[in-house]
Amino acid sequence: MFGIPNPFEYLAGKAVGELAADVWTSIMLGIWAAGLWFLRTVLGFVDAILTPDITAAGPAGQVYRTTFWLALALVLILAMAQLGLAAWRRDGADLAQAGIGVAQFVVIFAGWIGYCVMILAAAQGLTRSLMRAMFGVELFAHWEPSEVFIIATEDVTDTLLATVLGFMGMFLWLAAIGFLLVMLTRAGALLVLVATGPIAAAGLASGFSRSWFWKSFRWFHAAAFTPVLVALVLGLGISLTTGIVEGEATGWPRRSARRSPGCS
Repeated sequence: MFGIPNPFEYLAGKAVGELAADVWTSIMLGIWAAGLWFLRTVLGFVDAILTPDITAAGPAGQVYRTTFWLALALVLILAMAQLGLAAWRRDGADLAQAGIGVAQFVVIFAGWIGYCVMILAAAQGLTRSLMRAMFGVELFAHWEPSEVFIIATEDVTDTLLATVLGFMGMFLWLAAIGFLLVMLTRAGALLVLVATGPIAAAGLASGFSRSWFWKSFRWFHAAAFTPVLVALVLGLGISLTTGIVEGEATGWPRRSARRSPGCS
């Protein structure tokens, strides 16, 4: 009425919308940067627990002495039970089972720790080879996840792109937590499986308990080669994702190959 501008029209105008978009973009980019930082931190911690010390001279040496004595006592009990069963049934197969089982136990008891150390060393070497071939580094801590993404955070001004990066950052948090839990569980499982391996092998002396060792044997190898599988899946996933982003994947046309109808 008197030529005084209405402040509510200004607040409802373009400036407020741009301010809200800038704030939202900053929040999403912050989540993305935090996800990358947390993933790098987890990768640096994982290398410390990737190959636990399972040697007899390591921290588990005292536990080995206890479990090995338990294994000797258990194999004696199970062998006597199997011999008694063979005498009661008058079955030579049960008698042979006791003899073969005790012989297998002696072999496993003598070389179990050395075999487990050898398998872990092989898994570690294979993991480093895959990391070197796919990422150019030998340790998870040396890999820089942010190098996979060409987009610089400070150059992102599009709200939609920032939102996508923010949700990807949330998935990075979940992935890093899951990866840490898997590696911690693997380290604990390796120590338990190696320590209780001779006890499980004592079950070979009897027919009803011979599956103990073979289950433990498979679980040990699955835990030992988990980093190999993680490195392989991570490398394949990043290779496929990078190929799609760069327009090199099969069935995804290159952006440079697209032409407008007016171009000759």
